[in-house]
Amino acid sequence: MQLSPPILNDDERVKAVERLGLLDTLPEERFDRLTRLASSIFGCHSATITFIDAERQWVKSSVNLDLGESARELSFCAHTIAQKEVLVVSDTCNDDRFRNHPYVTGCPHIRFYAGVQLMSEGQPVGALCVFDTEAKEFDEKRIEQLGNLGKLVESELQRQQINELSNQLEEYQRRLARTQKITRVRSAILEKVVNAVSLQDVLNDIVYAIETEFSEQICSILLLEDGKLKKGAAPSLPDFYNEAINGVEIGAGVGSCGNAAATNTLTIVEDISTHPFWSEWKGLAAKAGVGSCWSQPIQDSKGNVIGTFAIYHKDKAIPSSEEIILIGQFAHIASIAVERELAKTLIWKQANFDVLTGLPNRNLMLDHLQLAMVSADRDGEKVAVIFLDLDNFKDINDALGHDLGDKLLVECAERIKKALRAKDTVSRLGGDEFIIILNGITGLSSVEAVVQKILDAIAKPYMLDLQRVHSSASLGITIYPDDGRDVTNLLKNADQAMYGAKGKGKNSYQYYTHEMQSAAIKRITLLNDLRYAVKNKELFIEYQPICNFDSKKVVKAEALLRWQHPEKGRIPPDEFIPLAEESGLIIEISNWVFDEVCRNIKHWKSRFCSELQISINTSPSQYFNAESNITEWLNLLLERGISARSILLEVTENLLMEANDMVSKKLFEFRQAGVDIALDDFGTGFSSISYLKKFPTDYIKIDKSFVKSMTDVSNDKVLCEAIIVLAKKLGISVVAEGVETQEQYDILKHMGCDYAQGYLIARPLLEADFESFLLAR
Repeated sequence: MQLSPPILNDDERVKAVERLGLLDTLPEERFDRLTRLASSIFGCHSATITFIDAERQWVKSSVNLDLGESARELSFCAHTIAQKEVLVVSDTCNDDRFRNHPYVTGCPHIRFYAGVQLMSEGQPVGALCVFDTEAKEFDEKRIEQLGNLGKLVESELQRQQINELSNQLEEYQRRLARTQKITRVRSAILEKVVNAVSLQDVLNDIVYAIETEFSEQICSILLLEDGKLKKGAAPSLPDFYNEAINGVEIGAGVGSCGNAAATNTLTIVEDISTHPFWSEWKGLAAKAGVGSCWSQPIQDSKGNVIGTFAIYHKDKAIPSSEEIILIGQFAHIASIAVERELAKTLIWKQANFDVLTGLPNRNLMLDHLQLAMVSADRDGEKVAVIFLDLDNFKDINDALGHDLGDKLLVECAERIKKALRAKDTVSRLGGDEFIIILNGITGLSSVEAVVQKILDAIAKPYMLDLQRVHSSASLGITIYPDDGRDVTNLLKNADQAMYGAKGKGKNSYQYYTHEMQSAAIKRITLLNDLRYAVKNKELFIEYQPICNFDSKKVVKAEALLRWQHPEKGRIPPDEFIPLAEESGLIIEISNWVFDEVCRNIKHWKSRFCSELQISINTSPSQYFNAESNITEWLNLLLERGISARSILLEVTENLLMEANDMVSKKLFEFRQAGVDIALDDFGTGFSSISYLKKFPTDYIKIDKSFVKSMTDVSNDKVLCEAIIVLAKKLGISVVAEGVETQEQYDILKHMGCDYAQGYLIARPLLEADFESFLLAR
């Protein structure tokens, strides 16, 4: 084995490698996609992207190679970076440099190798290589292709460097602009206060002004609320420090600011590490990098403390007489801003909130409703307006007294708030009447879920002054824009619907329109029936064959859920699947589908087609729900002796749009176990391409809406072709849905599409019919 050749200016080369910041980092899809592509293009078992530092080779991305790093001298790629040309070793056993190499004589048994330099900052930092256990020939065309793939890897490296430089430039420009602004802002602070600029802006201006004047100082303004100090402005202190200080109760000896607020005197701590006021906080201060703190109370016009103004230093420090005067001046300016804000807040609160319950009053409710209507028009959604009236409240008031009645109203208000979603609001009109606004409504299910929670919450017993009190509510519901397009009519409609609910016997709700009431009843009935559909064996699965364009073989099929209602007949999936999603039944039903598919596929693979793969549609609920056992499917596959490649999971773009770490983890668990992932309805969303970079994707399914209207001269043909080309570049297979005509089939085949699904191949088939279909093929 020949040692790798030396490289001129290797120190500079190693520094360029380190500046990339890629050594000892986790795999990234942007590189993994390129190694998969290289392995596929050149038909090689393995492919890697590696980076070479002074002593070792770091494997950033690999296909079919379980190796994180190796000694530089053992690296084939160390030879690659020493030459400009692509290094090709057709047969390592015939090459003096490598015939005795441990990676040739032992695992991974490299017989063929081809690698190309990866350049960054003019230095060879690593290599893209492919290798195999069999000898191969590599002609000029393939050498050129490998070089082009290397350029793609270099583009990723350059993009990273450009992004970092851009971020550094933006940060520099931001600091420069801020400095220029701060030099002017000092004289404008009082003007801003007078002109009613927001308190946050004024406080930030004060902080920035003094930090500009004294570059070694860090400022903080805290506001006093209910005996606690709350963050006002401290942009230069670390977030963890601000969060720890936020909400601290004041008291003598409680840090500099707590003591200043409690004693209403300037508090100077020269050395935080030794001062008794900071005994509980000195570790936090050391972590934040501050060594001293001077705190001046902020006083209102009557001399009462309303906050503190503090200056921190990194080291021990005592203020000069000029600095003490300056601190007092800025604390006084802050007091003017804070007092004005407190007065403004009090006036606004009195005008817009109910004194008893603290809920928004009629004035603020009207503003909320107007904003909700504008938002609904913009987003193409609806708004539900609910008029709530407590049942028999007058009787409770008369029998138990107004004080107890007020306590009941306060408790009801709290229960209603807890029953609402974060984006919804509740207001008190007066007496025992409340208005609830539900935003972003897309269907009746979301309205009814909230309404039922409210009814259940209010109907629970109340313990008021040791007396057990029972109450209930009647709710009237109207929908914008269906029932009205202005506030007056919506409130009138909701009021009328509420009286209709009282007429039904109270403790209930009613829609303003009979049509919606009928739709709600129909939906509730269907949902109740769906709860028993699995138990009563009303659900069944049809299998739609998927054909390979090249071989014309059917080696795949999609499992499609169906419901045969005993009275209503077959229920369309677009009617009952949304119900299953909203109610949570989709998890139980999906587990049943998986169990059925597993039962069938083991039999079908052994009897009809060993390559058969069945795709199963999965619900976002199965990934977002922490209690969902979807990853338990992997254990069931092992227990039943079914290959992971026998199953393909289809996910929607909606899932990926809202994906969090838990979703990503579940998807990658399936992918690592060998289960293929398909992105369904590709092209109908907003950001599908970006998801191909973030999430494991083996297949994309072109939505049938593109295929349906596709002809030789249509725009849909261009879109389909673009999707197929994109997928091929990323090493992803493509399934075209909705193929119904021979013309569509021929166009897609010519484009290089991998699989076809649709009525031209076969309609969805019952289990027995699908078996017959497989047997006939």
